[in-house]
Amino acid sequence: MNACREKKKININLSVTLISMAAITAFVIFMVRRPNAALDAVSTAFNFATQVFGVPLMIFTFVTTVLAIYLAFSKYGKIKLGDCDPEYSTFSYIAMMALAALASAALYWSFTEWAYYYMNPGLGIKPYSVEAMEISLGYSFFHWGFATQAPYVLTGVAIGYAVYNRKVKLMKVSSVCEYMMGNFRYKKLLGAIIDISVVFCIVGALGCTLGLAVPLGTGALKQVFGIETTFPIQVCVVLGIGIIFTVSSLLGTDKGMKVISDFSTVLCLLFMLFILLVGPAKFIIENFFSSLAWMCDKYVRMSFFTDPVAQTGFTEEWTTFFQAFCLTYTAMMGIFVAKISKGRTIRQVSLCCLLGVSGGVWVLFGINGGFAMHAELSGTVKVTEILSSGAGQDMIYGVVSSLPGGSKILPLAMMLIIVGFVASSLDSASFSLAQTTTLRLKESGEVSKTLRLFWCLVLTLVPLAIMFAKADFSALKSLAILVSIPFMLVVIFMEIVLFNWLREDTNKKVTKNFLTEVLAEEV
Repeated sequence: MNACREKKKININLSVTLISMAAITAFVIFMVRRPNAALDAVSTAFNFATQVFGVPLMIFTFVTTVLAIYLAFSKYGKIKLGDCDPEYSTFSYIAMMALAALASAALYWSFTEWAYYYMNPGLGIKPYSVEAMEISLGYSFFHWGFATQAPYVLTGVAIGYAVYNRKVKLMKVSSVCEYMMGNFRYKKLLGAIIDISVVFCIVGALGCTLGLAVPLGTGALKQVFGIETTFPIQVCVVLGIGIIFTVSSLLGTDKGMKVISDFSTVLCLLFMLFILLVGPAKFIIENFFSSLAWMCDKYVRMSFFTDPVAQTGFTEEWTTFFQAFCLTYTAMMGIFVAKISKGRTIRQVSLCCLLGVSGGVWVLFGINGGFAMHAELSGTVKVTEILSSGAGQDMIYGVVSSLPGGSKILPLAMMLIIVGFVASSLDSASFSLAQTTTLRLKESGEVSKTLRLFWCLVLTLVPLAIMFAKADFSALKSLAILVSIPFMLVVIFMEIVLFNWLREDTNKKVTKNFLTEVLAEEV
């Protein structure tokens, strides 16, 4: 009887779920009823936060990057998370991490971001100059590289070490933090606050990701099948992607996300290889290495460029925004990285995330961005002019259409890549949300499929609600970023405790080995 009662118990943290969903619902309603007021209020608060926390964010990001690199090459790097072999191949491992973190944003910005730095560069460089063109791709490498991945490394290692090595029962940020707090009186309250903020940030940021993938998806449909972009078509795109990542989520990581990530990654690599082979390969390769070298040379300066004299707003609009937006993904990525890193050493986690994911992003931006840059320089496509009009997706398909097969085959490939990228990211989001709101794991160690289904529905319905209301996605996205900024303190705390754990456990192991050797010699 007791066992039956135990099975019937609700296995969801209702307080966390209801409070976070109530907050999201209330803000969405506010967006619907007063869209301008919502956007203005969030924008004002966001601008204030970026000005106040800009320098702390820069310091946090740089120090976290240094610590992530240190983990890879220190004595702690050989420590294994768990006592088993890795569950996934290195290719699948990196592919899943990359697609979970990037979604469709990377594909869009790989073609377009350099142009914004060309038109409005940082570091006091003259707009539309040769120098601005030469450094534009290097700034993209900086924003999407180590600085973005480092917090995921530290959070993922902290959660993984807590679960696999210190035997914390639940794979979520609050459980790990509560364990780290020891006998602190208010740790349950702080844990609940952390969970609520995690849920809000993931739903806010990832829900918007699905909605913002629509222009690229509908653009591909128009190119390939001649289907005009209408509201019903936009809804169908959202529902289609929602169905795919929901099925993937229910199938599990092995049969779902791993398959989609592998396929999407291979297709993306073939897409880039085709551009390189039939496009201006010499220019792309030379520009790639030149940009990479420039980033390495200016890395520290970019990390702490606050623009105090000119005050152009570049730092707040780009660098600080990227670093703050990264925080909205940190909890999700920390949980997901920990999940797929069982059996790997800390060195493998750090290098695969820092070098593997960052390297993949650099190649993506280097090839797609270099090709778009060449189109601008050669006059094939007026990239900056089109972007200035706000039609980014039109620019992308315009650039692609200049290649053989660019009118049908390549847009179709892009559509499949977009779906795969977004589905993978949202699949990892549903997993992280389910982990955050669950009370007990199954005997297998997995969360309830019903709970994952619930969060898949939420991640689909939120962008649909915003679309039906014809509201601006940026308000919810900015609010999610705003809520996530205090999460920086949580990550700092996790980093400090993690290194204390590593030092203590390493010292205990050394002492134990020493005593064992002494006893063996005496015998």
